[in-house]
Amino acid sequence: MKVILDTNIIFSSLLNPEGKISDILLNSFEIFEFYSPTFVLEELKNHKEKLLKISGYSEEDLDFLQRILFKKIELIDVQNLQQSIREKSFEITENVDEFDAPFIALSLELDAPLWTGDKKLINGLKEKGVDWLLTTDIIAEIRNRF
Repeated sequence: MKVILDTNIIFSSLLNPEGKISDILLNSFEIFEFYSPTFVLEELKNHKEKLLKISGYSEEDLDFLQRILFKKIELIDVQNLQQSIREKSFEITENVDEFDAPFIALSLELDAPLWTGDKKLINGLKEKGVDWLLTTDIIAEIRNRF
């Protein structure tokens, strides 16, 4: 099953490598194929100092964790997607959170659900009829069925 990862899922995994989210990301390769837009690398770079401060990791430790994690995630450049898909993703995220448009575009392109912990995004998109969002509890439940 293809699953698109929102940045907050990746951040959570990096901040708690022994947690539920990390376990799912690192130990579910037989069930899930994880994807994220290359945009996530820019977000990690922009928030690196915050991640270092919150986690207490050295820069080397954080870089090591990122390398391990990104071996399990295929990154796709959203700029290579059809213009119509990118436009639709902006329509869907309008008045919710346009910064999540790259993740929505990738979900549309791959016909795959988005795994997110962003309550504002979940609630805003549900109001628009989007029913292909996964929470950590839902994805854990799916994994446990296999």
